[in-house]
Amino acid sequence: MSTQVLQPARPLAADDVALARVLKQAGVGKDDLIRVTGPAGLTAVLCLYRHGYERASYVHANWINATRGADALLIPHPCGTTELAAMIQGADCLREGGVLIVQLEADRSALAADSVPGLLRHVGYDVGSGLSEKGREVCIARRRSLPGFRKAA
Repeated sequence: MSTQVLQPARPLAADDVALARVLKQAGVGKDDLIRVTGPAGLTAVLCLYRHGYERASYVHANWINATRGADALLIPHPCGTTELAAMIQGADCLREGGVLIVQLEADRSALAADSVPGLLRHVGYDVGSGLSEKGREVCIARRRSLPGFRKAA
C-alpha cells in the first residue's frame, strides 16, 4: 500500500481570492490583455470576468505559440517543465516585460521545484521569487528583451 505525502494541489483557477492575490502580486491590472490556458483555463477566465478583468481570454495550449503581445499569460493548473516547455516553445505570446504566471506541479523532490524557474531563465524570462498561495506553489516571471531584437527608433 502506498500513501501520498502531498495532496494534489487544486488548480489556482478554483480559488477566486487566491487568483486575485497572485495577479495583484504579479502587477497584472484589470486593463491588461491576459491570455489564459490549460485545463483550468476556462474556469479562470470566468473568475477573471467576474472580477472585472474583461480583456482576459482563453487560448488552447496548442495555440499559445500562435498568439502575440499579451501583457500576461496565466497557466492556472499544476504544470510541469515538459508541459510548460511545449506551451511556450518559440512563442512570442508575451510582449517584452509581459508576465508569465504558472502554478507549479507538486513534486516530492526539491529539484523539481527548481526546474520550472530554470527552464524559464533559459528561454528568456526573469524569474521573481516564487510564492505559495494556500498550498499551491506559483511562479511569476517577466519576459526579458532579447538582444538584437530591439525595435529601431
